[in-house]
Amino acid sequence: MPALRPPAPSAPWPAPDADQARVLAFRGPALLVRGAPGSGKTTTALHLVADRVASGGLTTDDVLVLAPTRRAAARLRDELSGHLRATSGAPVVRTPSSAAFAILRARATLLGEPPPVLISGPEQDLVLADLLAGHTEGEGAAVEWPPSVPDGATGLRAFRDELRDLLMRAAERGLGPADLARLGHTHRRPEWVAAARVYAEYLEVTRLRAGTPDAGARYDPAVIVDEAAEALAAWDDEVSGPRPRWRLVVVDDHHESTAATARLLHVLAADGADLVLLADPDAAVQTFRGAMPALVERSTIAPAGSELGAYGAEELVLGRVWRHGPGLRGVVQAVTAQIRGPGRAHRAAPSAAADVDSRAEVALLRSPAQEAAHVAYVLRSAFLHDGVPWRRMAVVVRSGAQVAALRRALVDAGVPVAVTGSDVPLRAEPAVRPLLLALDAVTRAEPLAAGDVAELLASPLGGLDAVGLRRLRRALRAAERAVEGERTADELLVAVLEDPALAARLPGPVRRPVQRLARVLEAGRAAAADGGAPEVLWALWSAADVAAAWQKVALAGGSAGARADRDLDAVLALFAAAEQFVDRFPQAPPAAFVAHVRAQDLPADSLAPQADQAGAVELLTAAGAAGGEWDLVVVAGVQEGVWPDLRLRDRLLGAQHLVEVLAGRAGVDDDGPERYRQARAAVLDDELRSFAVAVSRARRRLVVTAVRDADQRPSGLVDLVAPGPEDGEADPRQVAVQPALDLRAVVAQARAWLEADAAALTAAGAAPDDAAARLAGHPAARLLARLATEGVPGASPDGWYGVAPLSTADPLWPADATVPLSPSKLETAATCALRWALEAAGGTAADTTEQSLGTLVHAVAAALPDGDEEALAAAVDARWSELELPEGWVGAAQRRRAASIVRHLAAYLRDAGEPVAVERPFTVEVGRVVLRGVVDRLERVVDEDGVPRLRVVDLKTGKQPVAKGEAQRHPQLGAYQLAVEAGQFDDLLPDAPDGARSAGAALVYVGTSQKTFTTRDQPPLAEDADPAWAADLVADVADAVCRSAVTASAGDLCRTCAVQRSCPLQEAGRVVGA
Repeated sequence: MPALRPPAPSAPWPAPDADQARVLAFRGPALLVRGAPGSGKTTTALHLVADRVASGGLTTDDVLVLAPTRRAAARLRDELSGHLRATSGAPVVRTPSSAAFAILRARATLLGEPPPVLISGPEQDLVLADLLAGHTEGEGAAVEWPPSVPDGATGLRAFRDELRDLLMRAAERGLGPADLARLGHTHRRPEWVAAARVYAEYLEVTRLRAGTPDAGARYDPAVIVDEAAEALAAWDDEVSGPRPRWRLVVVDDHHESTAATARLLHVLAADGADLVLLADPDAAVQTFRGAMPALVERSTIAPAGSELGAYGAEELVLGRVWRHGPGLRGVVQAVTAQIRGPGRAHRAAPSAAADVDSRAEVALLRSPAQEAAHVAYVLRSAFLHDGVPWRRMAVVVRSGAQVAALRRALVDAGVPVAVTGSDVPLRAEPAVRPLLLALDAVTRAEPLAAGDVAELLASPLGGLDAVGLRRLRRALRAAERAVEGERTADELLVAVLEDPALAARLPGPVRRPVQRLARVLEAGRAAAADGGAPEVLWALWSAADVAAAWQKVALAGGSAGARADRDLDAVLALFAAAEQFVDRFPQAPPAAFVAHVRAQDLPADSLAPQADQAGAVELLTAAGAAGGEWDLVVVAGVQEGVWPDLRLRDRLLGAQHLVEVLAGRAGVDDDGPERYRQARAAVLDDELRSFAVAVSRARRRLVVTAVRDADQRPSGLVDLVAPGPEDGEADPRQVAVQPALDLRAVVAQARAWLEADAAALTAAGAAPDDAAARLAGHPAARLLARLATEGVPGASPDGWYGVAPLSTADPLWPADATVPLSPSKLETAATCALRWALEAAGGTAADTTEQSLGTLVHAVAAALPDGDEEALAAAVDARWSELELPEGWVGAAQRRRAASIVRHLAAYLRDAGEPVAVERPFTVEVGRVVLRGVVDRLERVVDEDGVPRLRVVDLKTGKQPVAKGEAQRHPQLGAYQLAVEAGQFDDLLPDAPDGARSAGAALVYVGTSQKTFTTRDQPPLAEDADPAWAADLVADVADAVCRSAVTASAGDLCRTCAVQRSCPLQEAGRVVGA
């Protein structure tokens, strides 16, 4: 068992400068501390708390520190605990919502009420989605949206986001539905009136869900802080127990405070708490969630309480920046200078670290892939060359949409990446989808659909891949045919999970995954008999038995380890969601939990434990980066139209306009272009603030990257970091991607260097032995030898392409052996012997939808050799499910194509000769070649002398017929005619005096886009100018394919060849080694 060790002691805080010392000496009632990024605001706040507690003037229970986000609160809590070295009865550092929830919970406990419940963002979105969907169906409140809201918009997540934003801004400012409707009428915003009706219905639904005796009050994140403020204000009148009380309240990042937070601070100050507010209005990044940077300016207004946010606070400015040197400080000042607002003295604060080497640079790349590669190079170079730990580096992007793509690229490049939270809903996590599907399967009465079974089998619960799933389908059909059954592959896929006897008849490689999934589902059903969602999930997870394997992969690290970490985090989040669901709805069945999770469209902020990502580069948005600092910061994706993104966020419903109205900055007549100009200017300020936060996180080095190509341009913000050249001059910011700093790239570079010098020696006429001796001491050769000793893949010449000697020079068949060929492969071998050899060895692509349709048509044509269009179409319909085509456009297009093929086939059969055999197999020896094949159709015809003969017909469902001239000596038809002339079908014409003789052959194309079928005829071999051409062709092909080296031939079929990557005539297949 590993030993438990206490955490390492926290590093001491630096000695406070003169301005910080004045803050530490402050004693009420209110103080506003302004400071530029890196001036030590947060450190000063924590130092203040620690000093007051250490001096004995306060206990930890007397202090409340408010941080804007849960992540920031956790970071501050850990740092403060490391310095206090003391315990407390409640967390000292909280978010405003957390503090409000604690207040309301304490009130409910003293009143004997159930504890309150906080409605999450996904739950809120789900309620609104249900309400809006009901309105569309004519249910619920009668809501009439104005023409400015397009038809169908209410069903979109983007519309719900705007609606949630509007309702939350109204709730934060204490507006009810009637207030919102009144403002809508006053300011000629009919969409506010409609939203007010939805607001009223929403409040009724949430109250209804809290109406049972065992359910506590339900609060939105936007209203919980206001509710707590009202509860504290009325505490003495309503509650007999002691009220929550703090003597010192410290607000870190006060620029992120909302109106509700300001009201709570008023109540706390009125109760005797000293307020210390630390802020930088230029660093507000939570305005999209209701933050009001303008509250900072109001803090010093006296008397306290004269308006919202007025506390009569003294003001101190932290006059020096300690985080970075003058180079980076100048960049931050250049960005913040563009933000509108009153003069702010803290912007002029110089860097106190004049001797610190800090620099900012801009890198412009030629594509997004190059940008990602350059970011990876910068990070790996800092780690390998400069010794910067991974945890001291961060990559900042503007939006969460950029995180996923960049994370994949960095992980593939060998950079450990930590991403806080998820960018997709819980139901969409790859590890959660199969568990949800299995939970659904074991809790419902109706059987699973074939598509669901296939998804489960191809998931970790089954363990099959796409190829294995295809093999399973084929094995099931083979087992069904063995008992002369008629079930389709889809029906068998569903049945095999419930039929152990059927599963037992399958081959081992596909049987075991089926039996494994069956055991998992059986365990789930047993748990579902008397358990809730957590118990059933645990039964499924335990039976799947993947935890140990995932843990091993996660601990191994690398890209696979990062994926395993993410999967394990997602599974823990699913279990946490199940426990929370059961707490809120104790009587709800497991099926209700499935519906609850599947209906959520927003990523959830889970409290479940997550993998320790301390040794990784943090990848986050500007909002997530607020409050952090790293030695190296890369700000990526600074593109025109992306950062800044000047699109109005609330174009339809006007949430920001509501804020402006309530703040008194917009009047009744403020409409038209000026309002939109002001709105766009406000958006630009928000974008500049987020960019200022991003670039100010760096301590030593800042790298800003963007793409410049034909379609994308860098943002103007990059010029604030490093101005571009004058017109016409080369831009030094344009950089080329350096070779990757990983072992794969080292091996590739060493091999390239060695091979280039080897080629130079050969060109200079050096003898092979002399060249080998000279290259033995080559630096690249010594490096590769060292890497090979360490087991680095690709370093050893044993695995290099083109280096190993030929395994054999023997021909494919001995001189006295027969050569098996089929008529269809005869054509391939005659066209390109290399293609034939590679395909014979397994180098074939999987059947396409077109090929599968052709196989079905051939089967129908064989079953109905004289069928009319109606009969043929009915047969195709009866077997259509065998194609396993998806519903939608693809399936409909293939249906139309099948109907056209059937129509052409029926037209041919209507006037065709008498069929005497269909799908007739044959075997014939031609020299040393054994031809084996199956003829689609043999028709009896009578020649001019009244002698019966056989006409060979080969049905083709392709769209492009061969040229008439090519058909004259088509290899496949020639092989069929050889079989006829060799007497393989004499039994079909017993009345023929000399046995069956060929009347010629034909390719009948029923898949063309013409109005009817197309025929390409081949005359009888005896009537050709060279009657022996087919036999000679077979002999030539046999000679070509029997050699030890086969020849590649270029032709029209190269563009559809499945083995192009192995062909020396193609760019993709040329030899890459000597």
